[in-house]
Amino acid sequence: MKPGKILLFFLSVFAVLFVLWYFFPAEGVEVGGLTLRFPCYESRLGDLREGGEAVDVDSVLVAMHEDEARLERMKDSLDTFLEYLRSNVGSIVLPGDDPSFLDSLFAALESPSDSGRVVRIMHYGDSQLEMDRISGTLRQKLQERFGGSGPGMVPMIQHIASVSVRQGAGGSIGRYSCVADTLASYDSRHHYGIMTQFVKVRGGGTFTFRKSDHALAKERAKEISRVSVLFGSSSPAFTLTLRCDTLERTEVLDSAVSGTSLVTWTLPGNVERGTLTFKGSAEVYGIMLDGPGGITVDNQAIRGCAGDIFTRIDSTLMAENMRLAGTGLVILQYGGNAMPGIGSTQAITKYVDRMQAQMDYFKKVAPWARILFVGPADMCKSVNGRLVTWPRLEQLNDSLRTRCLRNGVAYWDTFRVMGGAGSMRGWVSHNPPLGGPDYIHFTSRGADEIGESLAKAITSLYDYYCLRRQVSGTGQVSVDGQVSPDGQVSSDGPASGDGQVSVDGQIEEEVPDA
Repeated sequence: MKPGKILLFFLSVFAVLFVLWYFFPAEGVEVGGLTLRFPCYESRLGDLREGGEAVDVDSVLVAMHEDEARLERMKDSLDTFLEYLRSNVGSIVLPGDDPSFLDSLFAALESPSDSGRVVRIMHYGDSQLEMDRISGTLRQKLQERFGGSGPGMVPMIQHIASVSVRQGAGGSIGRYSCVADTLASYDSRHHYGIMTQFVKVRGGGTFTFRKSDHALAKERAKEISRVSVLFGSSSPAFTLTLRCDTLERTEVLDSAVSGTSLVTWTLPGNVERGTLTFKGSAEVYGIMLDGPGGITVDNQAIRGCAGDIFTRIDSTLMAENMRLAGTGLVILQYGGNAMPGIGSTQAITKYVDRMQAQMDYFKKVAPWARILFVGPADMCKSVNGRLVTWPRLEQLNDSLRTRCLRNGVAYWDTFRVMGGAGSMRGWVSHNPPLGGPDYIHFTSRGADEIGESLAKAITSLYDYYCLRRQVSGTGQVSVDGQVSPDGQVSSDGPASGDGQVSVDGQIEEEVPDA
């Protein structure tokens, strides 16, 4: 066929497609009980009228990374700084508009990182957090500010690999999880613990770890110099042995322990790899890979989870875990997985009720800790051939925010930080892409942006805390009216874990029922 005829053929096809695009009705065409749809001019106009391309992602990113010089000028005045915190879309919204909400956490962070004090932030979420996304960036930024290192707490068996640490497990062991999956079993006692899962060691087992070589791993996550094991229900003479590089240390429990125990080894320096060997029987709730002190963020991503599962976990056990781990802040990042089941205002109310039960649960098991809810990100789906924000997502986000603030829980509005309705389309089309092709999940770059913005929201509140101390002239900020002489926080439990975590191989005594 001659080139001219080939060109004519293609031009004819394009002309037919253009006519279809221009005249095809947005509602589709009914044929034999089926609705045929085709991208059309009317739908495209609808996208433009609704601001489908109006979200300027670069402007959103600039706002997320507020000019540091401008922020420094704001810090000269309490009133100006407070107004910034209240008006900036990227700020944490505080219950009762109380800027002292996180003071107990900040007071715990006042101890120098070389004191051996590790303040833990438990970051629970869905698949947006898988592979240590968002949490890893949040951890890195907070550790740069407050000290600390290591990837934090990990389960003995990691269901989905993390970029922040390489790990493995073997021996006579079994995994139990409060969220059903093909690799886990059900525990009738609900002893799932702080990581919503545990590993039963039956006679013997091993856990191995090594410094991550993944390109996405953050630098501080690679520095491990402190190893802890959180476990319970152990048999007599339960033995734990840690081998790191050329170092070997062993601890033996004299008798069986029914509650939760913690064994910690503080090492002389960062290690490349290590092996934990267990002899006897026990339930391992988590293994902490930290630095000598400072802050850490523990990532617990549960794929497909809507966040309403924590009340399934034995509250006495969870309280022991939380106290021994030294948890100062609980972050719950949920909402997205609830959307497919939400088709009415009543469904939103029922879901928000279930989430309030989870918040109340954490208040019970860790009354000294603060709770921060991170709302759902924008998500898009195809409706009549057009990508739009999931129906009722904005209503769900607002309902979660209202309920959290009403019940003493802080809120960080991911949806509005991204730019609001339809913003995920802009995040996906951005160069480089910040959203994935499913228009639901962030790419690794997008997750970094969210993690860094969340870290900035926390550190901005800390800066305001420091300014209030400076203005008061006392160097101290009252927390619930109580400040001890050494500046430590008085509370129902140690936000930092100080006095609970063993050091240099000492074994913590069993914690009484909470």
